[in-house]
Amino acid sequence: RIDRIEDSKAELPRLRQVLDILVKHGGDETGAALQAVAQRILNEKSLAPFAGVWLPVLMRLDPNAGVSALEELVQLVVPEKRSKAVAIFASLFGDRHDGINLKDSQFTPEILLRLMRLAYQHIRPTDDARHEGSYSPDERDDAERARNAIVNTLLEAKGEEGWAAKLEMAADPLCAHFKDRILAMAEEHWAAGIDTDVFGDTQAVALDKAGEAPPATNEAMFAMMVDRLDDISDLLLRDISPRDEWALIADEKVMRRAIARELSYHSNGLYTVDQEAATADEKETDIRLRSTVSPHEAVIELKLADNRTASDLRDTISTQLVTKPRQQNLCEQGGSGSSPRL
Repeated sequence: RIDRIEDSKAELPRLRQVLDILVKHGGDETGAALQAVAQRILNEKSLAPFAGVWLPVLMRLDPNAGVSALEELVQLVVPEKRSKAVAIFASLFGDRHDGINLKDSQFTPEILLRLMRLAYQHIRPTDDARHEGSYSPDERDDAERARNAIVNTLLEAKGEEGWAAKLEMAADPLCAHFKDRILAMAEEHWAAGIDTDVFGDTQAVALDKAGEAPPATNEAMFAMMVDRLDDISDLLLRDISPRDEWALIADEKVMRRAIARELSYHSNGLYTVDQEAATADEKETDIRLRSTVSPHEAVIELKLADNRTASDLRDTISTQLVTKPRQQNLCEQGGSGSSPRL
């Protein structure tokens, strides 16, 4: 029985070696059995000496459950330069002892974000070791490398989840000292994602005929919308600009039609334009661009200034398109929800 093994320097390393082999080569059935045992042992405080052995097992088999167990283990630990939490991070994610692979697809941006917060709470940069000349890395150094590995993996996360996680990082006071770097990398990866979209047959045909491909992702939809709004901005600077005519418009409905007409004229077969589409709560939004090859869409909410301040307009749009839908949980799955101000 596992719980009869003595807590000794000899027995625990042997158990760790056996478990490493079973996790790597035992198959799905063995993995499920090990996960159940790991979860049970980590939940039993009487078997606390085995946490250092079974936590890596659970972390590899089910990162979400593993991070939850880690949070439970360190919740009462007082942050110090060399604490129990520091030792656990060094053991789990350091360079030594075959550390856990954070690049495994099971470590989603959401899970990495939880790990990052734990790491910065317990492996505080203010406590970092300062070395001069040659030195022998110790447990604290391993923990610092683990923290940095978690952060770097999260910064490299791609896709919508990676973008959202980086925005959360930038807003977290724990990351205030490198907020600018986070935002720069978030924008860089977003741009790279746009450039590396894989086109389907319909998109490839459209690209060949029109020089552009209809958007099939949120990122591509957003980029296309911003591009079309930039076209309108350029139009307002030309000799044939409708600026004077538009400046005389006092009715929001008339302005919406004018802008929708320009967007439709420049659609190039990539999207359709829908005016005053109703949302799930029957509230109307001004203009929606709908992709011709996917359910993705972009929302444009139009406001006339009417002598209102810029901050008033910003707050009104934020409440209408961000705060209220989030509170009512009515955000449509798959929609970009991108809402620039005009």
